[in-house]
Amino acid sequence: MTWITVLAVLAVIAMALYASAQAKRSLKERTEGERVRALFSRYVPEVVVDELLERKDARLFAGKEYYATVLSCGIWKFSLFAEDLSPQQTLQYLNEFYTLCGKAVEKHRGIVESLRGDSLTAVFGVLIEEPFAEERAVRAALDIVRLISAMNARWQSQGRKPFQVGIGLNSGTIIAGDTGYQQRREFSLVGNDVQVAVRLQEATEEMNASVIASAATFRPVSEIFVGVPMKSIPLRGMKKLTQAFIVRGVAKRTFADEDNLTLPSEGQFRRTEIKSEPPPSVTPPAAARPPAPRTPPPVATVPPSAPIPAAAVPDFVNSAPPPRPAPERHFSSLDDDKPAMPAPPPTDQTYEDDSGPPLRLGP
Repeated sequence: MTWITVLAVLAVIAMALYASAQAKRSLKERTEGERVRALFSRYVPEVVVDELLERKDARLFAGKEYYATVLSCGIWKFSLFAEDLSPQQTLQYLNEFYTLCGKAVEKHRGIVESLRGDSLTAVFGVLIEEPFAEERAVRAALDIVRLISAMNARWQSQGRKPFQVGIGLNSGTIIAGDTGYQQRREFSLVGNDVQVAVRLQEATEEMNASVIASAATFRPVSEIFVGVPMKSIPLRGMKKLTQAFIVRGVAKRTFADEDNLTLPSEGQFRRTEIKSEPPPSVTPPAAARPPAPRTPPPVATVPPSAPIPAAAVPDFVNSAPPPRPAPERHFSSLDDDKPAMPAPPPTDQTYEDDSGPPLRLGP
C-alpha cells in the first residue's frame, strides 16, 4: 500500500510538472505570436502573417540571406511640389501615396519595408516562399503607376495638384531581419542590391520614365513584359554602370491582368490627426495696467522657529502626463466596391492598351 501511495504521489508530481511546462510553452508561443503579429502586420497582409505564424520558425527575427526583388518608389520633385502646401496638405498627399503603393504591394504578396518621407521601399521573396518574385514586383510597379494616374484625375477634379512617381526594381542577394537597438527594433533590408533599386528610382526622373528595372529583374520575365533596354546607366554614389530596362507594360494581356484594380474611396485613406496648441495668453504691458494699490506687508504671527503649516507649502510636484493611445497597426485599406480604373481595351499589344497611359521616354 505504501509503494502504491508513493507511485501515485510521483505520478501527480510528474503530471503537475508536465502541465506547468506545457503552460509555460503555451505562454511563450502566445507571446512570440503576439510579437510576430505586432511587427509584421505593419508590413504584410494578415494572410501572410498567419502563414508566418503557422511555420513556428524560431529564427524568424534573425537576419537571413535571401535572393529577392526590391521595389523603391518615390515622388518626383516632392520638395518643390510641397513648397506651397501646408503641413496638413503635405501629410494628406503622403498618406494617399502610401495607401496606393501599399495597396499594390499587398495585392502581389510583397512586404512594405519602410515609409520614408516621399518614398516607399518594398520587397518580394522575403519571409515567404515566392518563386515569381520578379514578376510580382513588376506587376506591383505597373499597378502603382495606374493607381497614381487614376488618383491624379481625382485630384484635378478636386482642384488639387497631381504628381508623378518613379519606381526602381532590382533583384539580388540581400539580408533581411530584425535590426535596431534595445529601445527600437525594425524589420530592415541590407545590401548593395537594395541601394541599386533606390538609385534606379532616382534615375527615373532624369530618364523621364516611370518604371526602370535592372537586367537581373527584367530578364527572367522578358517574355511577359515589354521593356526598352538601356546600357551603362550611371547611378549616384556607385562606380559600376548598370544594365537596365524601361518597363512599358505587359507583352500580352492574360486573365490575371483583367482583374478590377480599384481606387480607394476618400474615407479609406489614412487621416493624420493634427492637434493645434492653444494660443498663448497675451499679458498687457506694465504701462497699460493700472497701478496696483500699495498695501503694507502683513505682520507675521508665526515665530520663525515654528514649522510652516502643510497647507502653506506649495505643491511643486508635476502631474503625470496623460497616457498615450496605443499605436495603430493598420496602415492601408483594401478595395471598395466602386471600380475607378478604366478597363483596358480588348487588344493584344503593349503598355498603352492594358496598363494605363503610355510612359514618356527620354531622348
